[in-house]
Amino acid sequence: METFCLPLLSYSCEALSYSKQQLNQLNICWNRASRKVFKMNDWESVKEVQALCGRLDFMHIYAQRKLFFISKISRLNNDVMKASFYNFCRSDESMRLHCEFDIFVGAPADDIRDAVFNNFYSIAITK
Repeated sequence: METFCLPLLSYSCEALSYSKQQLNQLNICWNRASRKVFKMNDWESVKEVQALCGRLDFMHIYAQRKLFFISKISRLNNDVMKASFYNFCRSDESMRLHCEFDIFVGAPADDIRDAVFNNFYSIAITK
């Protein structure tokens, strides 16, 4: 599933800004694939299964990939990429991501991974 489906669903998502509706549709698709693997019904939530398997839903995958991408861009010496980075830092999406996951711009990959997974785990397990 992560070898074939995820690359198709997440292709270049780091460079795109999806609307909430688009993210929701991609998340539904990803959850349906998980339901099929675990032979679950449509009305059953797969969040807990995903979290206990150490996996994320698509919304968190998108956020994690976006944060990785921005972290990498923050360390580049290219003027165009620096301008893109500073432009993103002023965006609503940047503020939302950094507030939601309580992580700073340019954080190391391990910190991003931990913050995103812990956020998802707390949502999935408490529901």
